Amino acid sequence: MESLYQSLVAVEPVTLIAQICNLFLQMFLFKKLLYDKVIAILDKRREAADEQITAAQSAREEALSIKATYEQNMQQAKIQADDILSRANKTASARSEEIIGQAKQEASRIKQKAASDIALEKKKAINDAKDEISGISMAIAEKVVERQLNDSDQQKLVEQFIDQLGESL
Repeated sequence: MESLYQSLVAVEPVTLIAQICNLFLQMFLFKKLLYDKVIAILDKRREAADEQITAAQSAREEALSIKATYEQNMQQAKIQADDILSRANKTASARSEEIIGQAKQEASRIKQKAASDIALEKKKAINDAKDEISGISMAIAEKVVERQLNDSDQQKLVEQFIDQLGESL
């Protein structure tokens, strides 16, 4: 058994030369039959990888360009929105000032009309009171003329006059 192991580990020149010849023969056959095809396949894969890398770079550049355009458009939209809001605020402020001015004018007109109506009603009430007083005075004068008054009759007439005056107002 030992000789079996020694024969496996031992270097025999004939076997070594046969193995080297076998290796060269395999390399020669590989190069003649498969090497060009393998190189062609590897070249195709390299070209495909290069194309994918180039496409990815161009897509990245395009995406960056689109992003820059988008950001610029967003900036312009923000500026336009701010401008619109500013104009709307100015318009609303001007309109509110106009409405407030109109309301003040209307309130002033209503106050003036109310004051003139009050003055007119006051004059009317005074004129009515004067008419009542003159009517009562005439009535008293007629009664005084009809009869001669003593102090108690005169006091009664004055009280009646005051009562009638209070009822008429």
